Amino acid sequence: MTTVEFKREENKITAFTVSGHTGYGEAGDDIVCASVSSVVWCTVNGLSEIAGLPAEYESREGFVSLKVPPLSDRERETADVLLESMYAFMQSLSAQYSEFVKIMEV
Repeated sequence: MTTVEFKREENKITAFTVSGHTGYGEAGDDIVCASVSSVVWCTVNGLSEIAGLPAEYESREGFVSLKVPPLSDRERETADVLLESMYAFMQSLSAQYSEFVKIMEV
């Protein structure tokens, strides 16, 4: 199972951690894993490469975490769009594949 943990402060996502393997299918054919990976890396790259925000991330086999440092109001608005989009996508994925993706908020 893949666990996605979102950290919120003042109702804003300030960090997320994705860990584990979905186990939905064989490596290379796991559409749930591919979906999780795609939205995670779209969000990481959107924040750091496209928006140019100073997001700090760590990645290794079966694990990605990202922390968003304090931002200006304008930067925060951009981060919110990307992070809340990721959250909404993960909620939908978890609803459809609840045995393979678990969402948590802290």
